[in-house]
Amino acid sequence: MSFENPAQIIRSWALQGAFSSGAIVQDKLVPRKFARIRTPFINTWRSSAAGSQLDWDTQSFSYYLPESLRVVSSIFLEIPLPGLAGGAYKKIPGFYAVKTLRFLSAGQEAYHVEVGQYLRDYVESCTCEEADRFVKTYLGYTTDAGTTTARTLHIPILLPNSAYMSRSGRDVRGHGVWPAFTGSNRLEVQITMASSSDMVSDAGNQPASVSGNCNFMVHQVDMTTDDSQRYSDNRGLYSVITRRFTELTQGWTAAGSNVRQRLTQSQPLGCVTELFAIAVPTGTAEAQREIDTNVEASHFSIECDSVTQKNLDSAAKCSMELWSNGFVGNSFCNSPSRLCFASHAAEAENLYTGGFNMQLSSQVTVEVEFAEAVDFRVYACQLQRVTVNSIGLIQASLD
Repeated sequence: MSFENPAQIIRSWALQGAFSSGAIVQDKLVPRKFARIRTPFINTWRSSAAGSQLDWDTQSFSYYLPESLRVVSSIFLEIPLPGLAGGAYKKIPGFYAVKTLRFLSAGQEAYHVEVGQYLRDYVESCTCEEADRFVKTYLGYTTDAGTTTARTLHIPILLPNSAYMSRSGRDVRGHGVWPAFTGSNRLEVQITMASSSDMVSDAGNQPASVSGNCNFMVHQVDMTTDDSQRYSDNRGLYSVITRRFTELTQGWTAAGSNVRQRLTQSQPLGCVTELFAIAVPTGTAEAQREIDTNVEASHFSIECDSVTQKNLDSAAKCSMELWSNGFVGNSFCNSPSRLCFASHAAEAENLYTGGFNMQLSSQVTVEVEFAEAVDFRVYACQLQRVTVNSIGLIQASLD
């Protein structure tokens, strides 16, 4: 029979006072206390048909949240993609089905989103296992040998509380609920759909019409009557920090191999946590471009009033900028090159770690360069506050 006698180790603890004098934060010998959430609830689904007017190329289709809706977890647009006669769907077709969403209150725009960029950013931030499950469940990814097969998309409607406005797993605040009762100022969502050619890698084989087959799926929150009243009406109280992506380029811009591009047209407002460059190899028609795999920059810099503020002047520095700020990507989406102004930009949506407010500068110049010929777009990621005021108006501000 053998045994161990750690007496010498135990006695040596008395000699470790320089390291053992910190605050006591937990007792590993005591089981963790069983706790509870503040408000018990259950999620249930309700669906409604989108109607025959919603189809490929539809512009500004209006969807109003039902008046009977009180507390919302999330909303999805369900789009059944039919099988193709030939060709293939793009790798992750859900990135491309909806172009933009505009959120209006009393007829005035609160904010708008380019849906594909938020979904790409969300998938990029997942682990490989999380990304695999998400793109299969929501975005139409399939491992079938025939990529012409029918599948169903569930595109998130990016409400202010939406998890998909953030980066997966990085937001420890929780996403909360949307208080759907806003009095006479009902929330309107205007949807602009993509063209059918945007869904496929071969423009000669496009999906058929989806008119009359789409649905809105609302994941509502059910609870006691008193709790429902408390969470459904937050007029004058609701305030949440989200992100806004503002494009600095004028759509896709061509860049030759090792030819530096200077951007001086736009100066983003508010607190900018990062700039990122979506770049794909030259030679693909715009409708067939896919944004899941990006070409990394070899140079990325910003200059204000002729003074260089930050300069990533090599491919190695551009790669290290991603790693040191928590951007790692996965096998479904790599990380596009970024110029970060927050100290750990991957977590900047839930924790203020700095940023760049450019209103102190009269001229801002961004330079970007790639080692191969690409078509690229540059976006600013800004912090945005969304509120519901006392009369139920939904407003978004970069201040």
